[in-house]
Amino acid sequence: MRFNVAAKYDVIVIGSGISGLICALELAKRNKTVCVLTKEAVTEGSSLYAQGGIAVPLSEGDSAEKHLLDTIKAGSGLTDINVAREIVAHSVSGLESLISYGIKFDSSLQDKIHLTKEAAHSVSRVCHVGGDASGKYITKVLVDRACREPNISISQGTFALALLTDKKESIIGVLIEDVTREHYALLANDIVIASGGAGQIFENTTNPKVCTGDGIVMSYQAGAALQDLEMIQFHPTVLFDNGDPFLITEAVRGEGGRLKNIKGEYFANQYHELGELAPRDVLSRAIFFELEKTNSKHVLLDITNFSEDYFKFRFPSVYQTCLDRRVELFKTGIPVSPAAHYFIGGIKCDLSGAANREHLWCVGECASNGFHGANRLASNSLLECMVAPHFLVSKLLEDFKPNPNNITYFEIDLDPKEYNDSIIFRIASDLKKNNSSALGLIRTKSVLSQHLNYLNSLFESLSPDKLSLNCQVQELKNMVTLSFLICQAALKREHSLGVHYRQDFLNLPDECKHLVSCKNTELYWLSQTFLTPVTANTK
Repeated sequence: MRFNVAAKYDVIVIGSGISGLICALELAKRNKTVCVLTKEAVTEGSSLYAQGGIAVPLSEGDSAEKHLLDTIKAGSGLTDINVAREIVAHSVSGLESLISYGIKFDSSLQDKIHLTKEAAHSVSRVCHVGGDASGKYITKVLVDRACREPNISISQGTFALALLTDKKESIIGVLIEDVTREHYALLANDIVIASGGAGQIFENTTNPKVCTGDGIVMSYQAGAALQDLEMIQFHPTVLFDNGDPFLITEAVRGEGGRLKNIKGEYFANQYHELGELAPRDVLSRAIFFELEKTNSKHVLLDITNFSEDYFKFRFPSVYQTCLDRRVELFKTGIPVSPAAHYFIGGIKCDLSGAANREHLWCVGECASNGFHGANRLASNSLLECMVAPHFLVSKLLEDFKPNPNNITYFEIDLDPKEYNDSIIFRIASDLKKNNSSALGLIRTKSVLSQHLNYLNSLFESLSPDKLSLNCQVQELKNMVTLSFLICQAALKREHSLGVHYRQDFLNLPDECKHLVSCKNTELYWLSQTFLTPVTANTK
């Protein structure tokens, strides 16, 4: 089928989260024309729901070296130390850049930026905005600035279906469906994937509906390498009662909240010496085992050591949500359990976000540069989103060579099948349920093997390698493809490391290696110089 080219830009950014918007703003400052494509409203994405804040070593007792060591320790030996060192070293300048955009961080009584403590941090170093609504406030400021920037075009309600290449196989554009359901191509000199994660492949997730891994799969189909797909972080404390999953920020535990099971027993210190502030992978599994032990659906987050006035002021979103859902915060506690939260793996890239395909870049949650290792340190995600775009923009401009391509249309083969909406909904629902059972907190070879057979059957019926112009169908194809690749990687990694917990292989690896997936190529290990793997015992 023929698709006409509708417009050409210097750069197309797919995604409107914090990292994508910073890229767009910094490129626009340097007189590059940028088109931001976003699947739903420009504000809809994981950035909006980020409660905690940004990890930055600002206090007198802190340092970049301490922050780096905490990052490496949480990453369980898989962290790329050079990448982590550079990101942490530029954390303060990244924060100053955000402040220059007009973002005002919460301050302490001494009129300094207030710093709170979160899991696996050795000191308080998490800056926040609006109490527990950092992502919301930061996103709003960036969106407002982007909307006023003449060099930036924002296309809302636009689904990016596929990356497009020329006869030399260089990536030069994107096939899209716009808000009017028209299909056409957009050309650009460079494409930046900032599409976020893929929590929606699971039944229970903190991610919004748009997070189905589209950008990751689109890049894979275009020949980009993917890395460490089996590394998926579950957030330990999510409220499910009377509504959609709602994340209870780690800062509640950082400032004294304690976990108890439904029998009223405090249990966190039985699993790790840091108790409630253990690394997320350890604490999530601890809660999982407590749920099994007590045959319950949740544990309770006890906040009785807070005064109600302080809690309401410090955590306004959590307080109001609990009230709306009739949770008796100061009597029973907040009922919580783990949910899929952050995609640590993604498109393999270097510090600047350059993928292995020329003119293809990635940034934010969809990118895998080795910063987070095998388990992301709390609030390092917004740190990466704040800092990494500056590396990307600098390198992109350094390499920028205008493409004189005069292509006016593309011929693309499409999937000829028609799919019933109710069948698509049922398959998606079953996929999420089965992924949660097989690819969740606890994994085994037998379950993973069965799941791979199930995913193979979906491949036969859905033909994920063939493009569909039906957005719901293409979204499902992307979810199936990514689930298959995750399952393959989880089977291949026959040891436990960070968030990847193989109940049948509890041993640590002899050497920490990245696991890389490429289209039409066998999975392969990538050996680098890492530290000795670090993990904590989980009963």
